[in-house]
Amino acid sequence: MPAYLALFRAVNVSGHNIIKMEHLRKVMEAEGYKNVATYIQSGNVVFTTDETDKAKIKREMETLLYKEYGHDVFNFILDEAELQKAIDNNPYTGPEPEGQGVKKYFVTFLSGEATIQGLDQMKKYNRSDDEFKAIGSIMYLKLSQSAADSKLSNSFIESKMSLKSTTRNWNTTLKLLEMLQNTK
Repeated sequence: MPAYLALFRAVNVSGHNIIKMEHLRKVMEAEGYKNVATYIQSGNVVFTTDETDKAKIKREMETLLYKEYGHDVFNFILDEAELQKAIDNNPYTGPEPEGQGVKKYFVTFLSGEATIQGLDQMKKYNRSDDEFKAIGSIMYLKLSQSAADSKLSNSFIESKMSLKSTTRNWNTTLKLLEMLQNTK
């Protein structure tokens, strides 16, 4: 049975789209998903299912979230190979976790391929020492300070790229891969 990672966009942020992960786990299990595990409260769920069509899983997940919570939540469905590739392609750091303190490395998952026009718009309006690079539908961020001080928010990225996005820090991304690898 294949394992997948669901990344929910804009869940449990600033009191909006509140979804308790323990409740979500139970709801998903009742819908037939197996080995459901969540990680922190920002909408990260690893699970197995007999379904192999990721587009169908995505639609079913979005319907489930709307039906159960009344939230229209965009999500990203990845398998282990896709997340491993996202980690392997990071131009700014290796596969080791960041140490204590302010996190500077982030992975942004995009709903489509990054475009030259979108990247040009981001470069034009990024007025800091923050760096970014897109490879396909993954964008890598290397922040000069904290995420709270960066212009490279999901809202900024979405407005310039005309795509949906969700971002995870490097340590969370590594932990999610570990969870996927241990879910069979």
